[in-house]
Amino acid sequence: MRRRYGASPLHVLAHLAALLMAGWALLQVLDLGNAQRVVLWLAGAVLVHDLLLWPGYTLVDRAARRRRPAAAANYVRVPAGISALLALAFFPVICGKGERNHVRVSGLDWTGYAERWLLVSAALFLVAGAVFLVRSRT
Repeated sequence: MRRRYGASPLHVLAHLAALLMAGWALLQVLDLGNAQRVVLWLAGAVLVHDLLLWPGYTLVDRAARRRRPAAAANYVRVPAGISALLALAFFPVICGKGERNHVRVSGLDWTGYAERWLLVSAALFLVAGAVFLVRSRT
C-alpha cells in the first residue's frame, strides 16, 4: 500500500495543532474592535509576500547558488534572513515613524535604532563569514 503522506503521523498532528492554534488566534483577533484592519493587513501581507517577495528572494537565492555551492549560500542566507526579520520588526522606528507612541509605550529613547540595526546586521554577516572561512579550511 502506497503512503499518501511522506512524513510521520506526529508531523501531521503537529501541523494540525499549529493550524488550530492559528485559527483560534485569528478568532480572538476578530473579536476585537478593529478586526477589519487586521484581516486587511493579513490579506495584504499574504499578497505582498506571495506575489512580490517570494519570487524576488527565490531569484536572488538561485543566482547566489549559481555563483557558489548551495552550502556556501547558507552563510549569506541566514544572516540576511535574520537581518530582514529585524528590519521588518523594527521598521517604524528605523524609519523614524511613531516617535511619540514609542516613547509613551516603552519609555525608551527613540534615537539609534537604524544604527543598531546596521551594527547587528554587520555583526551577523561577519560571524557568518568567519564561520564559513573556518569551516572551508578544515
